[in-house]
Amino acid sequence: MDSSPHPVNQINRLVGQIPSINKALPLPSLALSTVVSRDGRSVYASSDTLFKGAVFGRDSLEVADDLLSVKPGLAHNILLTMGRLQGLENNGTNEEQPGKIVHEYRQTELDGKPIDSTSMQIFQELARKWGGTDSELAYYGSVDATPHFMRTLGAYCLRHGTAILSESVIQRDGNKVDMLHVAAGATTWLLGQLANAKSGLLEYKKLNPHGISNQVWKDSEEFYVHEDGQQANHNRPIASIEVQGLAYDALITAAQLWPDQSTDYTSRAHTLRDQTIKYLWQPDRRYFALGLDYDSENKLRTITTPTANPAALLDTGFFDDLPTEDRRHYVSALVERITSKDFLTNGGVRSRSLDMAHLVPFWDYHGSYVSWPKETYDIAKGMRRQGFDSLSRQLENRLLNIVLKTREYPEFVYVDGWGRLLTGKPSTHAHGNIVFVQGTNVPERLQAWTVSALMAIVSGRGRAGSNGKKTAAVMPWQHDLQNRIMSHIPHVDVHINPLKLWLQYPTHKYHLSGRNNGSVS
Repeated sequence: MDSSPHPVNQINRLVGQIPSINKALPLPSLALSTVVSRDGRSVYASSDTLFKGAVFGRDSLEVADDLLSVKPGLAHNILLTMGRLQGLENNGTNEEQPGKIVHEYRQTELDGKPIDSTSMQIFQELARKWGGTDSELAYYGSVDATPHFMRTLGAYCLRHGTAILSESVIQRDGNKVDMLHVAAGATTWLLGQLANAKSGLLEYKKLNPHGISNQVWKDSEEFYVHEDGQQANHNRPIASIEVQGLAYDALITAAQLWPDQSTDYTSRAHTLRDQTIKYLWQPDRRYFALGLDYDSENKLRTITTPTANPAALLDTGFFDDLPTEDRRHYVSALVERITSKDFLTNGGVRSRSLDMAHLVPFWDYHGSYVSWPKETYDIAKGMRRQGFDSLSRQLENRLLNIVLKTREYPEFVYVDGWGRLLTGKPSTHAHGNIVFVQGTNVPERLQAWTVSALMAIVSGRGRAGSNGKKTAAVMPWQHDLQNRIMSHIPHVDVHINPLKLWLQYPTHKYHLSGRNNGSVS
């Protein structure tokens, strides 16, 4: 059982001892510098092509979560930037609302230089749909960035004190406000959304016909699909399971920021938790559903499709205040399911269960044949928070090996039905030892939240989960469950020897063959 901690800067040693990748893989600190603005105030989602120079609310806050202890100054600056870009008015075109945290922000000039032609083309295309000016656009089409902001702000205050709350930011209308004012606006927005939802859960629905349909981190058009193959109804609101965990943490943060209203905010958090369990827990499957949508007659429907999303609850306070037996019931079920063969691979955790691969007739962006290092690390943090340190380490080891194998910090990786990690750039030659991928998505080669996840792992810091609380003492049931799971899952070590790395991760190149050229095998 691999339970020893990763030493600080281990990845530097790993890279340095593998000459074949020494030049290709930048050290994490250098990789991070490629996605941080020159003034250190912003983090760009990627340094590759699609998201180069773009500030995403959820991506930035994920980076801040990961680096609360490793790079507290950067986490601090990210929170201030989110405060500066906070929504101030109701605008159906860019989906802005008072108190809402930005989804995507782009400018035509970065660090004093014009953006490249590809980034300009993307900017102009988005501006036609979402509005903006000749020099900037701000789009607010996400439901999760606002509760994520509150949760990260609360975690920052727990670790580094509350001085940040009195710091001032100049918002987009030119007014100066302190961060406590920003937090109040975000909380008011959250409470309003919950009050207006028929389900009582935090729901999303695009306001602009040209906006993003799925306003959560798995934002691909086809991800929210029922088990009968029917797409979720985007004409009405949708609630996603992992968003409820963020909203729960946001309400608990509000209880901490405003002690005189603590009882009310805590009660609202518990109500949200109980509603989530009522609607989304599936006793017969011992797993949470993906979410809810509404049919054409406005009746609630459960999206039962098994995905990795419910496991994100492990790294929240969602289960903390439940009776011990209830917490054990839900947590053990999540841990067992997410480490099953339908999800766990040597390339990390599949985004959708393998037995649901038939629901989408191609290898979709967040589907059964992809693993996102961001999601794998979120689940690893949750495992550690819930007392499963060895299982957490197994997920972290997979993430480290992915980076070493791909020689990149990839947005996602393809993992085929046999669990083989597909590496390298997509081949342009459809012959030889090639795996045919029926899809069109090429992963960004350096994604900010992959870099931050790796930095957190190798620093030995992210052990308490992203909320800043220490893991509770391990109970016998946690110890027994972990031992049982560890006895049957494939064990993965971090391989500093290139031969051993290759033996565990043989090179399987792939060819993108388009979406509709037959069935997926």
